[in-house]
Amino acid sequence: MLNFDEPVVRPATPVRAGLRRRLYVFSPLPPQRNGLADYIVEYLPMLGADFDLCLVAEAGRAKDSAEALAGVPCTVIDEAAFLARQPEAGAQVLYNVGNNGDCAYMLDHLHRFPGVVVVHDVSLFYLHQVALQAERANGMFHQWVRDTGYEVPADFVARDGSLGRTPGLLYQECLMVRRIAASARGLMLHSRYAEARFRGGAFDVPLGAEHGRPLARIPHFVLPPAPQAPDTAEVLQRFGVEPDDIVLLVPGFLTGNKMLYEVLIAYARVKPGLPRLKLLFAGEERPSEYAVSDRIRQLWPDGDGPRVTGYLDARELDILLGRADLSFVLRYPTYGETSGILPRAVMGGGRVVTVDIGSYPEFDSPLIAQAPVGPHLVDELARHIEALCAGLPTPVERAARRAVEAQRAQTLSPAALYPQVRQLLDDAWEVVR
Repeated sequence: MLNFDEPVVRPATPVRAGLRRRLYVFSPLPPQRNGLADYIVEYLPMLGADFDLCLVAEAGRAKDSAEALAGVPCTVIDEAAFLARQPEAGAQVLYNVGNNGDCAYMLDHLHRFPGVVVVHDVSLFYLHQVALQAERANGMFHQWVRDTGYEVPADFVARDGSLGRTPGLLYQECLMVRRIAASARGLMLHSRYAEARFRGGAFDVPLGAEHGRPLARIPHFVLPPAPQAPDTAEVLQRFGVEPDDIVLLVPGFLTGNKMLYEVLIAYARVKPGLPRLKLLFAGEERPSEYAVSDRIRQLWPDGDGPRVTGYLDARELDILLGRADLSFVLRYPTYGETSGILPRAVMGGGRVVTVDIGSYPEFDSPLIAQAPVGPHLVDELARHIEALCAGLPTPVERAARRAVEAQRAQTLSPAALYPQVRQLLDDAWEVVR
């Protein structure tokens, strides 16, 4: 197995013109509002230079994706065209999978046409649930558990064979992880935490090149800091940010596991003594998971509470991250991966509070503080807000922070990490040849 504890840069295997193998990539794609689409886009120009690149979009999305990706060296087809074509004997397949309903379309293909799988989140609760609903086969759940070798108490199994009373979401995580591992021809994980958890879920699936499943730990990339946008002042004004505000930010999709309630309560506790404080939820709300706007109206009926921005494009989010004095990157009970949000928040030069579990602690920066998940989390968040307000940096100090973080990020850029991605694809290809 490759060791990625230290950044390693390997030259990609030279490919002569006319001898490039075809690479089919299954992934959410632009213009979908999905971090997995944003992730794969950064690697597409490099993959397109090395491979005969063909992107396989979910049915009904190919046309929009082809338009959004105009100029990228690739073709875009939908899954029906892929099935009609069938992957050639000389082709390879790459799957970009996360805990997201937009990934459910690729699960059948993943098992039928094995390939290399990028696993962004080993806690695949949501994806598993969406897959089961899509298949309309609740009884399959018990079948998977039984086939895996887990012992399920009879009390948990309903008469139709479904799990009427689940003994915990652990089954869902382990089952999905194990099925992916068993079909994969190669695996990419982003952190030591993810690898350990993945191996635990796939407890009886041999991993590694010697078993036909090369596994590489390649961290999530960090994009370079965005240049100053000419409309920065206009964007900030649109979201009600004044020059003397102390800005707290919750960036990214506002899902139920982002601990939004805890942030709201901590803010409500400290706000009366800190009139310059302003809290923004910078992302698209998902009311079915947590109706943050409703809760804000309940807590601040006069309309003077925190603000929800709605969906932001990358440029707008970078503007707010660059302005934020403190960002909250929290996730529980699904711990998630060190996604692009955490390093992007640090790149702005502000402070960041994250949880002390999962893979988040593996991203190292003096600007990041870890808060323990538990009954005292609200107290910890309030303490971090008060400490921030007691020691705000000068503009010069903040600029120096940005410079240090930009230098740190160079070894984690997509271009720096791509040779490792290419090496994994080559290793997996050599195993199956």
